[in-house]
Amino acid sequence: MRFKAYFKMVFLLCALFIYAPLVQTEASANEEGAIELDGIAATIRGQAVTCYDVERGMQILRKQLQRSGMSQLDHNQLYQRALNTEIMSQLQKHEAHKLGIKVTEAEVDSTIENIAKNNRIDIKQLKEALQAQGVRFSDYRDNFKKRMLNNKLIDIAVRGRLKISDEAMREYYRKYLKNPKPIREIHLAQIFIGVESGSTMGAVKKKQRTIAAVREKLLAGADFSDLVTLYSQAPDASTGGDMGWFSLGGISPAFAEVFKLPIAGYTHVIRSTAGFHIVKILEERWKKPELGESRDEVHARHILLKVPDQADEAMRAKIMDRAQNIARDMQKADDEAFATRAKEISQGPSASRGGDLGWFKRGQMVAAFEDVAFALKPGETSGVVTSPFGLHIIRVVEERHVDPNSFEAREDQIKQILTNAEMQTQVPHWLASLRAKAVITKQSCPQLERMGSLQEGASKAP
Repeated sequence: MRFKAYFKMVFLLCALFIYAPLVQTEASANEEGAIELDGIAATIRGQAVTCYDVERGMQILRKQLQRSGMSQLDHNQLYQRALNTEIMSQLQKHEAHKLGIKVTEAEVDSTIENIAKNNRIDIKQLKEALQAQGVRFSDYRDNFKKRMLNNKLIDIAVRGRLKISDEAMREYYRKYLKNPKPIREIHLAQIFIGVESGSTMGAVKKKQRTIAAVREKLLAGADFSDLVTLYSQAPDASTGGDMGWFSLGGISPAFAEVFKLPIAGYTHVIRSTAGFHIVKILEERWKKPELGESRDEVHARHILLKVPDQADEAMRAKIMDRAQNIARDMQKADDEAFATRAKEISQGPSASRGGDLGWFKRGQMVAAFEDVAFALKPGETSGVVTSPFGLHIIRVVEERHVDPNSFEAREDQIKQILTNAEMQTQVPHWLASLRAKAVITKQSCPQLERMGSLQEGASKAP
């Protein structure tokens, strides 16, 4: 692969960063020379954001904007932007710690290796490409780890709590997938200004004036991605506001008007429950219909008896004996009786549902469990099945063959589409709630403020 191709790959990878570090940052330095920045810019939940953190963020923002052609940069605006980004980073870090969410060094290494492999280069070539752009691999890796942690956090704190109704999924299937045909998809980007829950009318009006001023800048010819860098408060601000690809019906209703826009067009200011948005259409494509996967599925219940890790041979034998007695008792039981017994004695999370595991296909359960489940006929109950989770007695309720374009075959795909649509407003809303609940004390960075005053004076000089 030519070295030019490395640059393209590195640019795409840098887009994953909270700040895309296009230049190497030097500790406590700026364009005017070395300075010490060991003061505190703000504290959040007792954790400090240092003036050095803010100054480094300002450097990166400045270089990003200068590379895109902006020469007149407001120092105070860069300061506030960098400060707010550091505050949000600390809030997410705190939330991840509270929920016990971690990213291991092995996970980071594995992910970076896989990305390099997918781009047909090795780690050495990746480091060379980063170095050619002035990016230290350690900075690249640290930022990558931070992004992975935030993605895990959002998946657990937001995506994992979203509930997509069966009615909504079936309605989407009926409208867009039941009769397969090419689908128009559009690639979107946004500028987002968040509004915290419980904000006063004055605070909302201030945010409204900010987003209105941003749109005026767009009308005057300002670059969309530059305004994303300076103003947008959504997680996608780190990737130029890129929201991804959407089809009709697979986007939040608040943004539906964007399907009427031409390429490069953008909406008026849209108000959502999370704040204010300006959405731009970057490109479009027509996607051929994709059929789902034809497969066999079973609907099963189970009774689970757990075996403690510290159990000795006598205890294990006692639990096995109990499981075998339950299995014998359940051989001639009907589904209702099995469900009742599961509610009474099963030690798995499905106990409250009578051990109901719903429908599943091959590959969704551990091998020992699914081999038995798929061998049983509807109405049959297994003997004792051992898995890493414990001892199971399995009952198959029903079985079915799923056709390629049936709702059942497309259900996972539909759920993903509708979940992504919900995420467009739920993630910013969640981030705003983190900030609203936190005690944030802003202090000052006198050295950075003096730098701003010097720059302002220089710009006014004749």
